[in-house]
Amino acid sequence: MTVIARGKIRLAAMKGDPIAEGLALDVDGNPTTDAAKAFEGVCLPFGGVKGSVLATLMDLMSGVLTGANFGGDVKSLYFDHSEPQNVGHLFFAIKPDLFLSLDDFGARMDEFYERIKRLPRAAGVDEIMMPGEPEQRREDERRRAGIPVTGNVVADLAAEGAVAGIAVPEGSAAPPFEAA
Repeated sequence: MTVIARGKIRLAAMKGDPIAEGLALDVDGNPTTDAAKAFEGVCLPFGGVKGSVLATLMDLMSGVLTGANFGGDVKSLYFDHSEPQNVGHLFFAIKPDLFLSLDDFGARMDEFYERIKRLPRAAGVDEIMMPGEPEQRREDERRRAGIPVTGNVVADLAAEGAVAGIAVPEGSAAPPFEAA
């Protein structure tokens, strides 16, 4: 429920890139564009106060309600491996044809999608994208052209490979790694 995924801040920190203003605070609670400081701090909720309330609701539903950790009890994925995170998940199942036929539901969803895509755009915005569209396009591109990795990631892979007795292919012409 944050403005940016923490993993994206982590990647920016690994590359030494700055992040945009308004995404995170450092460990002292100060706004920062330094990705490394932001990664050690906190990501801000999207939508200001309303987003904060939605994040609180999600914490209540997936943590308190499920018996999992919540609030400050959730162990950091990146910094605290002393015990399991005990992250809770709550799923909802909705049966659309309880309300209308699946054909009508599909047609209404298509219309909903098209209406959003046709909304007026702000200056400099070429297209309105739905959730998942940028990621799907990135996945399609990476399936076609490969996954770019930074030099430090290649070095980490080479070091881990050396421990396991696996040589990492050199150069950009190396074949992609595939799961066996």
